[in-house]
Amino acid sequence: MRQRLGAWLAGVGLVFCWAACLAAQQADVRVLIITGDHGHAWRETTPVLKEILTQAGHKVDVTETPRLDLVPEKLAQYNVLLLNYRDTPRGAAENPNSVWSDENKKAFVEAIRNGTGLVVYHHASSAFRGDSEFDKEFEKLSAGGWRNQGYHGKMHEFVVSVRAEHPITKGWKQFLHGRDELYQNSLITPGSEVLVTAYSDPAKDPKNTGLHEPMVWVNRYGKGRVVQNALGHDVVAMSGSGFRFLLARCVEWAATGEVRTPVPEDLRQP
Repeated sequence: MRQRLGAWLAGVGLVFCWAACLAAQQADVRVLIITGDHGHAWRETTPVLKEILTQAGHKVDVTETPRLDLVPEKLAQYNVLLLNYRDTPRGAAENPNSVWSDENKKAFVEAIRNGTGLVVYHHASSAFRGDSEFDKEFEKLSAGGWRNQGYHGKMHEFVVSVRAEHPITKGWKQFLHGRDELYQNSLITPGSEVLVTAYSDPAKDPKNTGLHEPMVWVNRYGKGRVVQNALGHDVVAMSGSGFRFLLARCVEWAATGEVRTPVPEDLRQP
């Protein structure tokens, strides 16, 4: 009897240990969403980004005041940064603490170079697109994107398809993405790997290219893993299961080099 009780208690201990280890793993992804200024509706999209990542089991903080928070001691608390930001005159006037100082820019660059992951969400690839040395370095660091040459046709639904094997794309082939901007002519920097594309159908809009345009691609900057995700213009475009799980996986891979968010049942490949 004692032996059976001891075995049962040992089994319970293993279960609790497994649960504790799983909880610890789930706490490993610590995300800082950087926002506070953007040409798009950042006040609406930021809470959705946080909700998606929190539901995926990650610890998520938001800064709307990067001038105050993009400092080495703060950035050291996170293993991935999600950029929902673009530097604009209107944003600077409305929220002066959204403007990045030279010290903020240096801290951001050094964090990525030293191993902090980066996910560039939608239009944030044009966050800094001037001629300064930092703007040029940001283009390399962020793996390109919209920059100055990007454009899109009218918003519509389109199919998003896997183009390369990668942890982010494991277990699925494609999904129908909700009404969104289909980015075209994105800059893909040397060394980048395109993982996901969408066909830009001229029948939908004469502005469309007739090409399979990159939607998600990855690169490295120093020790940092970088992901560009061009999807998700607004809350409607962010509502589908495909966008949600793909965003979570982008963040997980940038943070750890692995993914753990499962493919939704409706998107699993046969």
